[in-house]
Amino acid sequence: MAIFEQQTVKKVVLDDTEPLSCVIENWRNVNGHTEFVIRVQRGPFSDKTWRVYKRYNDFYKLHTYFQTSGISLQLPPKKLIGNMDPEFITERQQGLQKYLNSILMNPILVSSLPARSFVDPANYCQPFGELALQHVSLALRGEVGWEVVGPLEEMGWRLRKHYYHIKCKSQPKDDLIGGWTDYGPDKYLDDKDMHALFKSLNQIQHPFIHSIELCLCTDTGGLVVRTNHKNGSLRDLLCGAKPRQSFLKKYGNPKGHKPLEVSQVALYGRQILEALKFLMDKGLPYGHLHTGNVIVENDRVKLLDIENGVLGVPSFYRPYFMQHRKINTLQAIDVYCFGHTLYEMTFGAPLHESVAENIPSCPALLKSLLESILSAEACKSGLPTIESLLSHKFFTSVTITLLPDDKAHLKIPNSTKEHLKVAVTQMEERLREEQKMVRSQKRLVKVQEMMSSEEEKKKQRHKLKHEQRQLAKEQMRQKSKSEKDDNGDRPDSVNSSTATSIGTATPPSMTGCKVPSPPPPPPPPPTMSNGNAAPPLPEMTKDRSALLGAICSFNKTSLRKTKVN
Repeated sequence: MAIFEQQTVKKVVLDDTEPLSCVIENWRNVNGHTEFVIRVQRGPFSDKTWRVYKRYNDFYKLHTYFQTSGISLQLPPKKLIGNMDPEFITERQQGLQKYLNSILMNPILVSSLPARSFVDPANYCQPFGELALQHVSLALRGEVGWEVVGPLEEMGWRLRKHYYHIKCKSQPKDDLIGGWTDYGPDKYLDDKDMHALFKSLNQIQHPFIHSIELCLCTDTGGLVVRTNHKNGSLRDLLCGAKPRQSFLKKYGNPKGHKPLEVSQVALYGRQILEALKFLMDKGLPYGHLHTGNVIVENDRVKLLDIENGVLGVPSFYRPYFMQHRKINTLQAIDVYCFGHTLYEMTFGAPLHESVAENIPSCPALLKSLLESILSAEACKSGLPTIESLLSHKFFTSVTITLLPDDKAHLKIPNSTKEHLKVAVTQMEERLREEQKMVRSQKRLVKVQEMMSSEEEKKKQRHKLKHEQRQLAKEQMRQKSKSEKDDNGDRPDSVNSSTATSIGTATPPSMTGCKVPSPPPPPPPPPTMSNGNAAPPLPEMTKDRSALLGAICSFNKTSLRKTKVN
């Protein structure tokens, strides 16, 4: 390598909205402490898998951070004695798995830096704030009169976007906020076109788009400075939150929701659609509409962060529209995001699902409008266009009043505009490819579930047959035993009855059956005429018939007569 040659390292650009899944596979004992082995997977395929090892104290620190959100999370309690017992550790592992699942299912919690760095320390343990401050200072080096006053911590949900209090010497009384954003995975413009486009954005004018005070870009990201509004965004208004609080504290579990009046929903919705149509006609990709990017001032909305599309950062609702193959163009994305914004303005709370299965009670026209965008049928068959939404009856009755100074202006150089079209095509292609991967993974999971269900059915059938065979064997065994008992009891009863009849004067009592009376006892032994006893009778046998026969065949004439003295 030459002395002055620099080794270029390819930057790994991650999509921070890509879903993560975690499974606690096992636990192990390390130096007298228990470590849980967690398998983490990013996206739908298992090739992006790694393992992290966490102790209970790591979970406890994460839980302490999330307490500011006000969201109820069930962390297994501490235990000082017996915490190394295997049964207790297994029970704790199950509780920690439920705890992780509740975090990953919450879009606000999972987008926070502590949550991401907990499961993915290799990519999220960098000093993002310090690096961003260096980039901002470098970007402002060539701008005379501009300087950074200080950082504004955790104002937004993006991990790679940081806010700073900016001061301009020519505008000392203005409260300015600068937002630095790193380039995202959908950044396809080269540096030359990016500089030309940012120069155009610096001069954008539209009654429903927020003006830009300063717009700069470097090879790593972009800086956009705007005037701060004390009332905050539309989401702050709906949640009743203080604008300068952290994103987690403001929107984690807001105390109250304040829906807008139907007339306000119609007015603000119409103004948002006018701004979206303007951006679409100019060929500028947006896709980042949500209530946090809308400012309301004197019943007039102004869109924020219109530069996010060309910076290539993922949309807030990307995990939602990734599930619907028909939402595969930037216009469809804008319409889908508009549906979520309309829903939140109507009911005061965001929709935390990709579709609205049951829309709450609202005016019929508004309900039909929401169903045309957020219903499962609409997402499956295709969403309406921005033009068709503007012609909807809910918006046609709205009258927009424009001031003499209201102008719509955005001039993009022709060469940059052509490159921008190519970039939009590449963005849409990447979206379709990822949607295909999601669908293929869903099919794979469905096939695996079917196969597992078939295997389970086979196991159940085999188990049932085995149980039936065992039951049949048991019945045969019981039947055989019963027959054997019947055959064995009969001679025993006869012998017992015979012995009783011979050796006792009364037979045994048998309740419930008639027994023939026993024969009379044999007569006393005969005596001779001389008074001597008669010769002994033949010895009785066990056979009763022989005894009776001997008695009946006795001949008394054979006896000798004796003289009587």
